[in-house]
Amino acid sequence: MSHAVQGVDPIGDGVQGDPVDPSAVIERLLVGVRNDVVFLVPEYSSNALEFSRSLIKLMLRSGGSVRYVLQDYLLDIPEVVEHVEWLAERKVVTRVATHVSTRAVTIDRTVGIVFDGPTHRLMYRPSAVRSLCRFAELSWQRASPVAGTGSGRSKARTELILRLLADGMTDEAVARKIGVSVRTVRNDIAVAMGSIDAQSRFQAGVHAARFGLV
Repeated sequence: MSHAVQGVDPIGDGVQGDPVDPSAVIERLLVGVRNDVVFLVPEYSSNALEFSRSLIKLMLRSGGSVRYVLQDYLLDIPEVVEHVEWLAERKVVTRVATHVSTRAVTIDRTVGIVFDGPTHRLMYRPSAVRSLCRFAELSWQRASPVAGTGSGRSKARTELILRLLADGMTDEAVARKIGVSVRTVRNDIAVAMGSIDAQSRFQAGVHAARFGLV
């Protein structure tokens, strides 16, 4: 028996879906993505699937692209900022909006899931999925890029890189220290050096000491 999805006014009246347990069903749908996943995220919960790095890794491994629309106040939460930076390192694009009314996800434009409080609704009817996809795409278009995190770097990360450079660590050692790839470290080093107008690693150490960063 179908049940009406409540509290999803932007999607339209009469959207239908069946209650589902997201733990297995949603994971199976997401890891099978082939084209595009869009998350609409109005709130933060550490155990929410949107913030599951293992799940994101599986999605990216399958070849799909992933996009996020976050409620703007979420960037005041350190854990969310860290997650956005982690996503950016993996080419996952995040945008922010002043109002995200519905927690939802669309998968390959063929499946939609709406989270209505403790209830999870799988949307499988083509008309309902099209409506949710239009709503998600409009939310994406109206949202703004995340300022300062598009490269996956933060001020704290830049200062850490400078300190490690001053200690004489190699790129490989820095990568192991902060848990990223050597390529990411080299990009970070270029940004860190540019941030203090250093032309060499030695000069970066000197400037970092002068600025009190090491």
